[in-house]
Amino acid sequence: MSPSQTETTPSTSSKPLRRAVDAVRSKASSEGQEMPGAVTLMERAGLAPDPWQQALLTSDWDRALLNCARQSGKTTASAALALEAALEATDNLVLILAPARRQSKEFLRSVRSLYRDAGCEVGLDKQSELRLRLENESRIIALPGKEGTVRGYTADLVIADEAARVPDSAYVATRPMLAVSGGRFVGLSTPAGQRGWFYTAWETQDGWEKVRVDGYQCPRMSESFLAKEREEMGDWQFRNEYLCEFQDTQSQYFSTESIQAALSGATDPLFGGDNTDVMTDATPLFTDE
Repeated sequence: MSPSQTETTPSTSSKPLRRAVDAVRSKASSEGQEMPGAVTLMERAGLAPDPWQQALLTSDWDRALLNCARQSGKTTASAALALEAALEATDNLVLILAPARRQSKEFLRSVRSLYRDAGCEVGLDKQSELRLRLENESRIIALPGKEGTVRGYTADLVIADEAARVPDSAYVATRPMLAVSGGRFVGLSTPAGQRGWFYTAWETQDGWEKVRVDGYQCPRMSESFLAKEREEMGDWQFRNEYLCEFQDTQSQYFSTESIQAALSGATDPLFGGDNTDVMTDATPLFTDE
């Protein structure tokens, strides 16, 4: 096991797990308190949720897509959902997927920072770069978004970071793990072209909570900053990163608009249903003689 995979055990893990869980819940019950929700966790950490974050964190949904600009707060909101799911019951499992190990590890760091700053009552039992386990036996595990790494789990919450770049096969592999638990799924990303499950779900599928927040809707981004970004990175990249637009990739030979314009269901077929008389006057290349 490599050093990055080795779990460290904080001093708070000296209590038996079940005794710690019972003590926390008994104290909360006697004081008339409930385990903190996602909004409360953000506020405890000194973060004021944006209106769209508060609406997302307090709404009743099963599947959500966050098509949000860079630095708009989608990671923070999703980290709050992850921590809420881990705190609200014993033995819950939260899975974090990303196209690469580095990205899923960074997302888990956001969860760990929120846990620290929110001063959560449930203690931390074990941690490593890719997982957290709380004293209530709930786990948060970060995985690279590959089909082979996500199979075999039953999850209460699945979060796909940089979802537009998570392969379709990995997304499909997450669907059964939520079937029995009745868990939730969150995909957060900026667009990455008009392809893939994230694009398809956003454009054509119902049953999703869809949240779109562009750079101009983020109170922490000034218009002067956005104007400078547009000038320096170019219009195509700016529309992806800050305007949340699904565009053709720059490597395409033909635009999607041109391809769609070339398709028609009104064109008569070249041949009819009976093709027995087609090319009957042609001389065969070979004969039986």
